[in-house]
Amino acid sequence: MRWNVGSLLACLALSFSPTALSAAPALPTAPAFEAVTFAGEAYSNDSLKGRPALLVFWAPWCKVCQRELPLLGEFYGRERPAQLHLISIGFADTRASVEQFIKEHPGRFVFPSAYDEDRWLAQTFKINATPTSVLLDAEGRIVLVHRGGGLLQNPHFREFLSELKG
Repeated sequence: MRWNVGSLLACLALSFSPTALSAAPALPTAPAFEAVTFAGEAYSNDSLKGRPALLVFWAPWCKVCQRELPLLGEFYGRERPAQLHLISIGFADTRASVEQFIKEHPGRFVFPSAYDEDRWLAQTFKINATPTSVLLDAEGRIVLVHRGGGLLQNPHFREFLSELKG
């Protein structure tokens, strides 16, 4: 069977009618949360409203976290757009271990840091690996969940940063 261009275009037009196309799915809204840093600052959905945030879940014993945290510290000091909050959240270990690790590595923790008591925040965000970073836009929607190292090279993260700086 031979197709002419007109027949092919008519078929394509019927196959891709506007009603057959669906809109892009909406980004999920972050679950309600509150993190209180070791300095006593409280961060929540409400306090971050209107400002994008990067929540970084990590553990002191995690080798990938130990390599990633200094890179995030450098990013925070040199490249982070001013409107982007970065909050580290230690979990999967004791409060004492997380606090001691932070005190022993002050150059890595130039951003606010909190402890996830009883893994409540990790469970709320369905975090089950370290490190895991959750990027929230200014409306509190989850834009990106990045597991493992290499967040700063993630193309979606870089694109988000470009849009903030743009």
